[in-house]
Amino acid sequence: MSPPRPLAVTIGVFDGVHRGHQALIRKTVEWARQERGTPLAITFQDHPEHVLRGGPSVPFLLPRIETFRLLRTFGIRRVQILRFTKKFSQKNPESFVKWLLRLGRVKGIVVGTHFRFGHGAAGDAELLKKLGKRFGFGVAAVPPVRVQGETVSSSRIRELLAQGRVEKANRLLGRPYPIQGLVVHGRHVGHKIGFPTANLNHIQQFLPKDGVYTCAVKIKNRYFHAAMNLGKRPTFKDDDHHRAAEVHILNYRGRLYGKQMTVYLLKYLRPEKKFSSPRSLVRQIQKDIRRALRISLPFGRK
Repeated sequence: MSPPRPLAVTIGVFDGVHRGHQALIRKTVEWARQERGTPLAITFQDHPEHVLRGGPSVPFLLPRIETFRLLRTFGIRRVQILRFTKKFSQKNPESFVKWLLRLGRVKGIVVGTHFRFGHGAAGDAELLKKLGKRFGFGVAAVPPVRVQGETVSSSRIRELLAQGRVEKANRLLGRPYPIQGLVVHGRHVGHKIGFPTANLNHIQQFLPKDGVYTCAVKIKNRYFHAAMNLGKRPTFKDDDHHRAAEVHILNYRGRLYGKQMTVYLLKYLRPEKKFSSPRSLVRQIQKDIRRALRISLPFGRK
């Protein structure tokens, strides 16, 4: 019986799978190829900081299932989802490494230079290298990635989205920020004023600043221009005014109810506002659509 294939391992939350994470993945995949082994990513179902500190959880930039899919898209062949608990967090750095080595024949571990592990974040990349010499694996510490002078991080991307600075957030991500949800029936207000919308529900990720966005929507492997209003629809008095995402897809005819849809944010157009009448709102929507059509789709036109 042949021995198990060696493993090249990277570890992290991978929230957003941004350009910094992609650098870790590239190094892991390259190492695995050199060793004729398997690139493995160890990640978490829940955010470790939330488990340790408690309180309300901060939504991930992407649903976890989408994060796991992207890891594989970028070349990871095995994803180990760790159920991080307070008990697990009590492991000292050496115990953590011994746990990791039980996953298989680990030949290399790829982490960021600011990586911390073990109880109280006692371990760092330098300690991991020392343990690697002791237990027989190599360690690569990848420096942070900078884009236009700014360090890429999940927290910075979240800040930019909260400010409506979508284009800059997209540059740090390396692709347009996607929002995924289920299309449900709304109050059909958009249809009544001539602009039917797909109402997204069951959104399980971080939402950006309220307002109107230019977007791209993928439907059956085709991309369409779209405009999305994220907010509480203050113009209509009979609305329940809960926060909602409503997407008007340009030049599309078809039923989407009950289907999952992904909306890719391209540009923040304006804040949401209360209009004096539906007619005033319609005029503004027409302006928004003209602006949306002027922005080229990064995926190619429909």
